[in-house]
Amino acid sequence: MPQLAMTDDFLAAMAKLPKAKQKKVREFTKKWHADPKSNAINYEKINNVRDSRVRTVRIDQQYRAVVLHPDDGDVYVLVWVDNHDEAMAWARNKEFGVN
Repeated sequence: MPQLAMTDDFLAAMAKLPKAKQKKVREFTKKWHADPKSNAINYEKINNVRDSRVRTVRIDQQYRAVVLHPDDGDVYVLVWVDNHDEAMAWARNKEFGVN
C-alpha cells in the first residue's frame, strides 16, 4: 500500500503559506490518500533535474508541491511546496537520499 511521507523542509515551507493555501495542501493529501495513482494527482516531471525521481503535483493554479516519486517501492515523499516557478527552481538542483 502506498505511503506518503513529508520532510521537515516540506512542513516548514507549508507553514509559511497563507492559511487558505495550507488548506489546499491538506485537501491534496486527502486526495492522494484516496488514490495516489489517480490521474487527478497529475505527477509532472521537471526537465533538467539532478534527481530523476522528482515530480511536481498541482496544489492549485498557483502552487505546486515537489514530491519524490519512487522508481520502485511505494513510499512517496513530499519535499517542498511553493509558488509554481519557485517550486520548480528549488527542485531543479537537488538530489535526495531517503534513509
